[in-house]
Amino acid sequence: MLNTKLSLITKNIALAMIVLSTQLPLAGPARAVESGAGLVPQNFAGEDLDRKHRIALVQQQSTKIVGGLTPGAREAADLMGIMPQVERLIALRQSRTSQDPLNMSDEELNLKVFLLDRIVGQSLEVRMVSDRIDRELAWAYTGKGMLEARRQRNLNFLFSANFLQGGILGTIAGPEFLHGDSRAGSELLLLASAIGLGLSTMSFVEARSGSKKMDGEVTVLADIFGLKQTSDPQHRPDVVIKYMTSVPPLSVNNQTRRDALIASWKRGHYLRSTEERQLSKVAAIQLPGERNRENIGDLGNRIRMLYDVQWSVEQLDADLLELLRATN
Repeated sequence: MLNTKLSLITKNIALAMIVLSTQLPLAGPARAVESGAGLVPQNFAGEDLDRKHRIALVQQQSTKIVGGLTPGAREAADLMGIMPQVERLIALRQSRTSQDPLNMSDEELNLKVFLLDRIVGQSLEVRMVSDRIDRELAWAYTGKGMLEARRQRNLNFLFSANFLQGGILGTIAGPEFLHGDSRAGSELLLLASAIGLGLSTMSFVEARSGSKKMDGEVTVLADIFGLKQTSDPQHRPDVVIKYMTSVPPLSVNNQTRRDALIASWKRGHYLRSTEERQLSKVAAIQLPGERNRENIGDLGNRIRMLYDVQWSVEQLDADLLELLRATN
């Protein structure tokens, strides 16, 4: 009797967890597909694909659900290594004659609890990676804002100095012309022009300069590029990295998510080359014996790349939501 009561209590608790998980608004980003121009939202993917790719996409979407799982949910299960448990749970559910949750077998209930724990845990890992990118974006924005403020301050000094010297030397040259000493007046005006030319040249140089020492921690871009890091990270999101290095189920060109991002960055001139030194600078890795500096352009490129990586990583949340709905 005691074992029967404990089994019923455990089953009721698990059922409550499962029902609660299905009712929570686990908001995930819109599903995305990959086109020749990179990753684009699914609702607008057809606008960027040619007719052949659109037909292929429609054919793939017409067979979207296979065995109760969407392609995204199946990919998420494969990445986490829980596909056998998912298939077993679906088979047990289909073989059950009654749809009453109280009639579930202990095996089915245990599988539901196990999968719920794994899916929710992986979703939290995705949020953790997204939060890490938010912190890295804050560092990049702070450094970029500091450099832009310093540059604007120096430009204001140069503009003010140019205005003052032109006014002062012009005021001094005026009386020289009035008193008939045109040579002295002309020399003063030539001096003012030369100083103005020098200050204007300095302004052009200052507008394109400004750098600072590379600070902060290594960004998530190091994991995306597969670079060797100077120190081991405290936590390595292996599933997220495998997700980024895998081909999306609805891909039309068999490019991995990482390759699609790198190709789009090259087209947009955010990534000049894929040499290790350049990638290390983008990912904020200080190589031994080097003291890299970063300018406004470097920080702007890093911000764009981090946003793209964050958007791609968060697509895994949508796949996990589909998997959660399919197993509950």
